[in-house]
Amino acid sequence: MSNKKNSAWWDESYGFFGGFYMEGDNSKNGYLIEKTQNLNQRTNAEVKGIVKLTGLNPSASILDAPCGYGRHSIALAKKGFLVTGSDLNTYHLEFAKKQAKKNSAKVKFVKENMLDINYKPQFDAVVNMFYSFGFFKKEKDNFKVLQNFFKVLKPGGKFLMHTDVNIPRILNDKYKHDEIRTLKSGKKLRIIDNYDTVTKRMNGAWILIDKKGNEERKDYSVRVYTKDEFIKLCKRAGFKFCSVFSDWSGKPYDSNSEDMIVVATK
Repeated sequence: MSNKKNSAWWDESYGFFGGFYMEGDNSKNGYLIEKTQNLNQRTNAEVKGIVKLTGLNPSASILDAPCGYGRHSIALAKKGFLVTGSDLNTYHLEFAKKQAKKNSAKVKFVKENMLDINYKPQFDAVVNMFYSFGFFKKEKDNFKVLQNFFKVLKPGGKFLMHTDVNIPRILNDKYKHDEIRTLKSGKKLRIIDNYDTVTKRMNGAWILIDKKGNEERKDYSVRVYTKDEFIKLCKRAGFKFCSVFSDWSGKPYDSNSEDMIVVATK
């Protein structure tokens, strides 16, 4: 996409991902209602959960897509896994490479769109973390991403999708539609979300607010799925079995869960 005005919200020329996202992601409050975690604590809990819920053995191969600025990829590599981090954003990838070197973590970082992922069936697991599925406007494109994930897995491989958007909570008015988080940078992050029941998309915005009240806003739109919708999609892609959890400890999913974590087996 050639210019910022006509760019998709996830394209690097629009600027949602990159420095803007990294600053907004580094919250002192975390994102769960009753649990405050800084970024390192979140990363450690999530990586521990990935290993637990997928049942991965040490030295297993993992594709982290999209990997963003590499926090999960690097933490997994430090545990001994063979990690490939795939992302479209140059800023994120350059930062991730520097952090991996700083942490003596071996990660292969690759610049690519999720629609273009094309490897042999070589991975024991694919992880898709933190609300990173459903970016595309067309249903066929979102499904193609899932098909790509299926194709690159070895037989018996696991696909893990994690989101903090649980539709029953939205419909029951328990979801945080407008919240403010305190950032490590000293700024505030305001997050506004509105769920469209017709398009089944979450249309939202991140607004960074500095101490003088100046605001920088970036909008986004993500197709979100109910548990049953996503299981159906996984089965259509070829996955044999799906388990759904509400948190990283492995608690079974329910309609009041803040998170939804799906683990599908090829």
